[in-house]
Amino acid sequence: MPRWVRPLGQAALTIGVLAAIVAAVDLSAVAEAVRRARWPWLCLAVALLPVNVGLDGWVWGRLLGAVDEQLPPGQLARALLCGFTLGFWTPVRVGEFAGRVWSVPGRNRWVLSLSVVAQRMLDMGVGVGVGLLLLGGTLYAGTLPLSTGWLLAAALGAGTVAVLAAAVLVPRRLSALGSALFGETLSLPTQSSFFRRLTPVALLPALGGTVVRYFVFTGQFAGLVWALSAEAPVAPVATAVGLTFYAKYLIPSLTLLDLGIREGGAVFFFSLLGLSPAVGLAASLLLFTLNTLLPAVVGLPTIRGLTVLGSTAEDTAPAGADS
Repeated sequence: MPRWVRPLGQAALTIGVLAAIVAAVDLSAVAEAVRRARWPWLCLAVALLPVNVGLDGWVWGRLLGAVDEQLPPGQLARALLCGFTLGFWTPVRVGEFAGRVWSVPGRNRWVLSLSVVAQRMLDMGVGVGVGLLLLGGTLYAGTLPLSTGWLLAAALGAGTVAVLAAAVLVPRRLSALGSALFGETLSLPTQSSFFRRLTPVALLPALGGTVVRYFVFTGQFAGLVWALSAEAPVAPVATAVGLTFYAKYLIPSLTLLDLGIREGGAVFFFSLLGLSPAVGLAASLLLFTLNTLLPAVVGLPTIRGLTVLGSTAEDTAPAGADS
């Protein structure tokens, strides 16, 4: 398949998804909500940005430090920003892995990559877990019908949480599974020793930081909603925000710039729960600008001089002997 086919398909998919969202929302209502935005709530969302980024780096540092030496703060910050920048341009933000790995010379690149995998597993587990509780609550209260579709959505979330919880609580099993599935491919049994050296005790602080970070960025989303619609009731807003991220984590995003899933989810769930879909869409786009676009722009200087090709002894050797 020619290389240009995939990005062309992603661009077409992105345009199609955004066109469908726009068709479902009154754009004049979106513009009016933005025009009447209240600055205190907007400032709160902006003020939470460095907290969000800082927690992201702290959790990654804890996971990496559990099996290897901690990165110096300056190097960790540079790798984090480089990951934001490269992740911005790649589907499902896979460039984030490359950005972090290539920004840290002289370290085992498998360990760096797998530490990001572990972090994103924690992110997904927390996001899906909280969303599952909210979904269960709305089904129990009768806000959503006990239909086959919603029960399947709940079952998918429950299965995802169960698998991720097992991986977090028994990381050695994850390493053994990788070895069984892939054999000696890319020396995976040796490199996946990262997971064998993780323990539940080492993971607990990272899990705690992930939970706090989840409530920070969902708090940003809710703050943006109230900036656009101060009269929006708290409980429906919290539920709509949580279910939006529930969908975001469970539905694979193959669009450019990772656009479409969260925005579509916001329109759907805000409308479903009696809130303004225009406000949901506007808040989601503002959150994208704040948490994705802005860090990517700030991180642009970090991609200069990256070493993409070539490897060192540290790139291929395991980070340390297993105990």
